[in-house]
Amino acid sequence: MNKLKSVSWGNGAIQLLNTIKNHHLLDNTPTIIMLRHSEREEPEKLEEVFEAPLTERGRKTAFEFGKNLPKKFKYRFFHSPVGRCKNTALEIRKGVSNPEQEDLCPIDSLESLYLVKCDFEIFKERLEQAQLKFMDYWIGQFFSPEEIEPTLNVAKRMAKDITKIIKTQQKNSIDVFVSHDFHVILSQFYWSGILATKDWIQYLDGFIIQFLDEKMIFYSKMGQFDVNYPYWWIK
Repeated sequence: MNKLKSVSWGNGAIQLLNTIKNHHLLDNTPTIIMLRHSEREEPEKLEEVFEAPLTERGRKTAFEFGKNLPKKFKYRFFHSPVGRCKNTALEIRKGVSNPEQEDLCPIDSLESLYLVKCDFEIFKERLEQAQLKFMDYWIGQFFSPEEIEPTLNVAKRMAKDITKIIKTQQKNSIDVFVSHDFHVILSQFYWSGILATKDWIQYLDGFIIQFLDEKMIFYSKMGQFDVNYPYWWIK
C-alpha cells in the first residue's frame, strides 16, 4: 500500500483494509463498505465542487485500495451520480479484478448517495457562513427544513435503499457504496451514534457494517462494536 502510505489522508483507508483482512467477518452475512470518494481537485468556486474530478493520485490510490481488497469476496459497487464517485468505484473495481472479471463486479449509480433536497444558494450561504461548524449546525437542526433537508431524512433515504440492495446480496459478498464526506458522516452518525465532525472522514475513509437480524456489527477506526437498529429502520 505504498501510495496510500505516502498521502497524509491515507490512514483511514489503510485501517479499513486492515479491518477487512484481519477481522473475522461473519460468513454468509450481508456486508457493506460505506466509503468516501478518492482525492479530488480543489475548485476555485464552491459551486464547481460537484464537477471536481479525481486527481491522478486519487485514481491511483483508489486502484491500490481495490488491489488490497481480499479476493475471496465477490463485490458489487454503487456510487453517487457525481463523476468522481463513479470513477473511484471504477478504479477500485479495476484493482480488485482483472479485465476478464470486471463484468462479475456489477456497478450502478445510486441517487441517495448524493441527494440533499435544498435551495442550493441557501445551502452554499450557510456553508460559507458556518465553515467547519456547518455539519454540527445542520445535524443540530439550526437550519430551516424548508431551506435544507434535515440530516435524518438523508440518512433514512440511504438506509432504505441499502436495505433493499443487501437483500439481493449473494453469499460471500461485499457491497461497496462510494459517496461523499457529508453522506458518510451522516450515515455513520444516524446508524451507529458516532459523530465524526471533529475527526473528519478523509478520502477513501468510511466504515463497514454487517447486518444481523437484531443488530448491526459496526467496524470503523473507532473499533468494532454491536449496534441496535434505530427505531425507524425498516428491515
